[in-house]
Amino acid sequence: MLREVEKVQERTGRKIIRIVDHLPMVGTRAFGIVDMGTNIIEVRPTSLCPLSCIFCSVNAGPRSRIRWAEYVVDVDVLVEAVREVVQYKGCKRIEIHVDGMGEPGTYPYLVDLVQELKDIDGVRVISMQTRLVTLNEKKLLELSEAGLDRFNVSIDAVDPDKARHLAGTEWYNVERVIELVKYVVENTRSDVVFTPVWVPGINDDEIPKIIELAKSLKVGKRWPPVLIQKYVPHKHGRKVPVRDMSWREFFKKLKDLETKFNIRLIPSPEDFDIHKERPLPQVFRRGETIKVRVIDRGIFINEYLALPLKLSGSHVQDRSITVIASSKLENVLIGQKIKVRIIENRNNIYIAEPVDF
Repeated sequence: MLREVEKVQERTGRKIIRIVDHLPMVGTRAFGIVDMGTNIIEVRPTSLCPLSCIFCSVNAGPRSRIRWAEYVVDVDVLVEAVREVVQYKGCKRIEIHVDGMGEPGTYPYLVDLVQELKDIDGVRVISMQTRLVTLNEKKLLELSEAGLDRFNVSIDAVDPDKARHLAGTEWYNVERVIELVKYVVENTRSDVVFTPVWVPGINDDEIPKIIELAKSLKVGKRWPPVLIQKYVPHKHGRKVPVRDMSWREFFKKLKDLETKFNIRLIPSPEDFDIHKERPLPQVFRRGETIKVRVIDRGIFINEYLALPLKLSGSHVQDRSITVIASSKLENVLIGQKIKVRIIENRNNIYIAEPVDF
């Protein structure tokens, strides 16, 4: 069911776990499917990332000190799960958004994944969140021809030095990223949307430059060209010592920029055709006690991946569970059947703690 890749990442010492057989694709944030009860289905094929962005909400990349595992999911496993979820939703306007707790561009089977997902009845749009750093012109063209409709490109600064600082990576080359964006716009059927993270006090002067760049490159053929994200500190994310911008201040600044550049920066759900659709069932309640089998490490230190003992074989009904316990118990817990209590079930992400262990 789970197979560790032969070698562990040399610089990080993390275990790379490859999922090659049927495993519930819903329930964990590290891989698989995340459903928010809309027509947008998030698909997460890998958690690997070559960058260590200073604001990363999921603490990805080589510099992470709190991850002890990474995941790569085989195409067939993911496609089977997505097909079942799309059929359950019964919607003909599904968007598959390929993202994750890493860089989707590192996924070795990305073109095959996009092509197979696009062939699913009911899937109308496929988009991907990416920094483009692991891709080249040939791969971009292949992805477009496979059915990728939109590249959501994370570009947080135009200035090369500031871009490297934000990426937490000396080799990051924003000028190369801009070249690749230009190639997509001029040579493929795919669209591009810039999705910078606004980190107050660090890239304030870069946000207007990104807007100007978007207009000059003519990105946004079908969708709004720039979708600015507010920096929000997360529990496991990297914290940047900056003044937190309130949401009210953030939207006020966006409105000012809209006026200055005559561009829409606060999109409506209709701009991306986002609407409510049948949500996946909530299988376990908070406080509920269930029996699980611990099968391997979770993505963060002191987390484990577990499966309920009773599985139906359905991705709609079955769930993967993240169990919180000391990493010192790894040799004791993995392979064991234990009782756990669900302590979180938001958005069908299940986190539990051992009971009487």
